Amino acid sequence: MIVLLIGTIPEARRFERVTLLFIMISLWLVVALSESVGPDYDSYRAMYDAQNNNFAKQEFMFRWIGNWLSGNGFSFQVFYFTMISLYLFFLYYVFKRYRNYLVLNFLIFIIMPYGLIEGGFTYIRQNVAIAIFYFSLIYLVERRLIKYFACAFVAMLFHKSAALVIPVYFLAKKKISSQKSLLIYFSVLTFSLLLILPAFRSLIFAGIGLIPGYGNTYLEFRGGEFLTTVSTKGMVSYVYQALPIILLMIYRNSVVKSEIDNVLYNLTLFSLIALTLALQMRIMLRVEYYFVIAKVFSIPLLLNACETKRNRTISLLAMIAYFSIYFVALYYTGAEKHLFPYRTIFGFEVL
Repeated sequence: MIVLLIGTIPEARRFERVTLLFIMISLWLVVALSESVGPDYDSYRAMYDAQNNNFAKQEFMFRWIGNWLSGNGFSFQVFYFTMISLYLFFLYYVFKRYRNYLVLNFLIFIIMPYGLIEGGFTYIRQNVAIAIFYFSLIYLVERRLIKYFACAFVAMLFHKSAALVIPVYFLAKKKISSQKSLLIYFSVLTFSLLLILPAFRSLIFAGIGLIPGYGNTYLEFRGGEFLTTVSTKGMVSYVYQALPIILLMIYRNSVVKSEIDNVLYNLTLFSLIALTLALQMRIMLRVEYYFVIAKVFSIPLLLNACETKRNRTISLLAMIAYFSIYFVALYYTGAEKHLFPYRTIFGFEVL
């Protein structure tokens, strides 16, 4: 945190590459050397240690790396360290390429809902797939379809849901104006709210059930609670996440300058759409997770709307304060999500 605060000093921006490397190495060690942090850690460890049928059903590269390490006598911690290293290796190049306001980029990445704290320790397979996807945006912007698809294929070898990013190549480069963005958002919000009506819910259930091979699986997601009534806690979280993106949509025409800005903006819009649908269709959170990291680089674009350095500094500090609020929420809910206490392989804990 001290490094992040120092980074707000204008003169410190000359050392951004060094700061980036230092922060990334620090995060790598914190995450890769953790133990039993996150709700999925112990289940993955049990699968790895047993090398059971559940592990055999996982994606090829995830399974191959695990089988090789296990076969050579390496513990689950080595496997976990390897997967986290792959994840953050690709993200290092993502930050190196797309950073705009490094301090804010990292703060959002670390603290935001399903950011590093909430998701980095947990979704081992999907994290690697997502990191490869964001790395592949280089090829999307440069219109290198074959290389982009090759990255998507590799990502699918870690998590098959990465197939979702294939159509992104054809959608993410479109220029969606502020007005169209807001229209799309409020249309999706209306659809999501209509799910409250029993007749509309039944219609959606019927449609989902017709999906070949997957319909019943979706309907049975989390004990049949595919469609759920949003809780007060969930609504507060939704509003908290949606507000900066809505502001970004309002100022989109003046803050999005480059082609990569446009791509990241569109991915952020996709994130809000998925998040809105997830108000009552929780499985959409898995879809939204693919677009979360885009917010790390798109939301800071709002600072481009500030006409003076003073206003930009005030806005930067306001954003830091805003996103820090979620850290407080994480602290109080971290125990139930197995995020706290933070444990390391060396045996000490941090509450």
